[in-house]
Amino acid sequence: MAARLVFPILLVVLVGGSRAALASVEETCANATKGSNREDLDGFCVTTLQAAPGSATADTHGLAVIATNLTLANYTAAVATIKGLQRRGGWTDGQLAALATCRQRYIEALNVVHSAVHALATARKQAYVADMGAVRRAATDCDDAFANIPGAAAADNKEDSPLRKVNGDAEDLTTLAMLIVMLL
Repeated sequence: MAARLVFPILLVVLVGGSRAALASVEETCANATKGSNREDLDGFCVTTLQAAPGSATADTHGLAVIATNLTLANYTAAVATIKGLQRRGGWTDGQLAALATCRQRYIEALNVVHSAVHALATARKQAYVADMGAVRRAATDCDDAFANIPGAAAADNKEDSPLRKVNGDAEDLTTLAMLIVMLL
């Protein structure tokens, strides 16, 4: 008799929990971006997290971990992209210097992401936010490196940056991770 009751209860918990977790991605994203200066990230948050394995069953802390891991993967890919651009050649001296700055900043940021992961694991929210703020600066420093190439208008250089999308994605992912952690 008890075995017949346990199975339906377990089934309801599993099915109900899955629906609640899916709603949790949408709710977490809405709550994270609401009232911030980045409410535009709500749709990006939902699609990015829903595409990540484990997000359908993750709570807010789990979604923060997923967002942080996505940031780590993104920054690792950014370094590989920069290395590929440097190998390709054909850059001016100013562009080569900007690429070198970008590579250096992203590598430094990768080290700090590991510190942020530890801060998240040990529930040190302020340390996490401080670390991820430093991580996010890699993208803005990279943008600035291209914008400040001597001899051309800053707006033209920023538009010509081969890393504009990479930097934008990096900044959005890092900001998203910080906003979710602030909910904890």
